[in-house]
Amino acid sequence: MIYATRSVKGQAREDNRDCAGAVFDGVRGLFVIVDGTSKPGSGQLAQGFVQGLIDTYQLRVGQGVGDDTHDLAIQLIRSVLADMHAPLFAEWSGSTSYLVAVVVNGLLTIAYEGDCGCGVVNAEGRIDWITSPHCLANWKRDRSHRELVCDPARHRITRSYKAGRAPEPEIVVRSAVVGERFVFATDGFWGEMSEVRQAEALKSPEITITDLEDDVTWIDVRL
Repeated sequence: MIYATRSVKGQAREDNRDCAGAVFDGVRGLFVIVDGTSKPGSGQLAQGFVQGLIDTYQLRVGQGVGDDTHDLAIQLIRSVLADMHAPLFAEWSGSTSYLVAVVVNGLLTIAYEGDCGCGVVNAEGRIDWITSPHCLANWKRDRSHRELVCDPARHRITRSYKAGRAPEPEIVVRSAVVGERFVFATDGFWGEMSEVRQAEALKSPEITITDLEDDVTWIDVRL
């Protein structure tokens, strides 16, 4: 498993409110991508979320908790999200979109709330998005990322990780076979970069990005 991450601050704010983390322990890949909202404290919350989730997940696995089936991985992700909730919001305010993905035993398990996404990358660098954003523009849950890009209501997030509401992630599961390539990304990546530019960024991760309003963050994973 080979992976690379990149996060670029957009022009809209002084701080980058995206955050991403990835680890591979020789058995499983754990990938976390978070997009803090405009609420105060969301950038710090995003950073705390990523580190807290990776640390807690790895601790549970080290204690013998299994995640080598979809059901076990879902159970573990949900328990980690729930157990992190009170400590995180005791320290930080704000809210975030998030996506957590586990690749283990030939399986991909995703839990997410908000508009961070997962896509399968083909040989030409085109992306088939397999998650559906939680936003006002997609309230019927029937619109593609390409359709959502031009709708201003896509910025109105309808589900997120926030105080006063227990985490309730949507779950997506599929196989993850040798040779496949996945991208996990914030909406700055899929919403502000053209499909051609997305492919260029995956081909050349150090591509110059200085002209976008939103923060742009992605994790590129090859199995």
